[in-house]
Parts: sequence; C-alpha cells; structure tokens
Amino acid sequence: MTFLHNFFAREVEFDDGLKLFGGLHIAISAIFLILYALLIVFRARLRRFGHFKAIRRAMASILFLNMLIHYSGRILIGEWRLSEDLPLHICFAANFLMMYILWTNNKHSLFSVVYYFTLIGPLPAIVFPDLSRSFSGYLFWQFLISHRVMLLFSLYCAFVLDYKTTPKGAVWAFVSGNVYIALISAFNRISGTNYIMLKRLPEQLYEVFPFLDALPAFFWLELVGILALLTAYGLKFRIEKRPPQFKTRQAH
Repeated sequence: MTFLHNFFAREVEFDDGLKLFGGLHIAISAIFLILYALLIVFRARLRRFGHFKAIRRAMASILFLNMLIHYSGRILIGEWRLSEDLPLHICFAANFLMMYILWTNNKHSLFSVVYYFTLIGPLPAIVFPDLSRSFSGYLFWQFLISHRVMLLFSLYCAFVLDYKTTPKGAVWAFVSGNVYIALISAFNRISGTNYIMLKRLPEQLYEVFPFLDALPAFFWLELVGILALLTAYGLKFRIEKRPPQFKTRQAH
C-alpha cells in the first residue's frame, strides 16, 4: 500500500516534481517538439501506411486508460478531492472530447472546434507546467499523456487524417471557451475551488514572473488562450497551403 500511495500521491517528500525550465522539462519539450515536427513533415508517408481505424482506436484507448488509471489511483489511496480531481480543466475536457472523436471518426463539426482546445489547454501547461511529481509518480505520466501525447494525437488527426478545421471553428472555440470559463468561474465561487486557475496561477509562475501579480489571473489566461488559438489557427492553415512530399490517398 505504501508503494501505491507513493505512486499515485500528488506530492511526496522524496520527489521535487517537474521544475519549470529545468533539465527534465526542457528535454521532454525538445523530444515532443521533434515528434510534432516529424509527424507534420512525414504526414504523407503516414497516410500511405494506412491502418487508420486501428490507430485511432488505439489512441482513444490510451487516452481512456490514462484517465481511468489516474482516477482509480486517486480513489484507491483515498486522495480524490472535489477541489482538485474533477475533470473540469480545459485539458481534461479536450481529452474526453478527443476520445470520442478518435473512436467515432468524427472528422467534421466537432473536431473543427475541439482542435483549437487541444492547443488552448495543453500548450500553456506544457510551457509552464505546475507538476509536483517526476518519473516516480503516475501524476507525471498522466500529465505527459493528457497534454503532450494528446496534442500529438490531435495533430495526427489534423495533418495525417486531414480532419477539417475552419476559421468558423476558431470563432466557435473562442466563444464556447469563454462561456465555459464563465461556468467554471461560477463553480469555483460556489465550491471554493480553483479550476482552470481562474483565481490564482501556480506559485512558481509568480516567482519566475513577478509582474503577473499586477493583474488578475483571468487576464493572463485569456491572453495566453488567444495566443494559443492563433497558434493553432496559423499552424493548420499555413501548413495546409504546402503540398505533402508524397502522393497520398484518402484517410478513412
């Protein structure tokens, strides 16, 4: 039971967590940045490989099992908390929506909006992680899969399976994202929680960037969200203008 507790606990004494801009943070960021670039560059070859349904189902299963293990572990060691463990963060919502998209091959209206959330949520968390565990805890692996790996799956849908996104989808993502933030803000007030970090950003951010304390957390979240949305928009539509290197066939 001690091993299980140490493995699933949010914090333990012997684990200092993932240090912001530390060696581990930079190394993992570099590895996944290379993976994202390789996926986009070799998207035509990945299309020729085929087996799209099997790959989609495998991706959906990875996301599902990750959440199942995470929540089961938190419950098992008696540390599941209303204030921390509801799937209300944008990243978690994007994960569950991606599970549905991958499993059902929903390549049209839903992905057109969810694509943006797979960057709006994970991208800031990837750059500025607030993670109290490293390799020794499942929280680290849960974060890795639900943010970096989930983003990889989203890019696979966008560039290999050629799921469509539109400027209208970006507008809907902005509007629905702000509606969601308003709802979570109301929930935070009622329950005294800090989902989406609407009340307070992680303390290590204030230590590294003291100027953040000059304005409410909501302002910075809105700013970063807009920048992430523009990044997602630019990434998809600038690359789509460039033809793949190899002849492709339709992905199903």
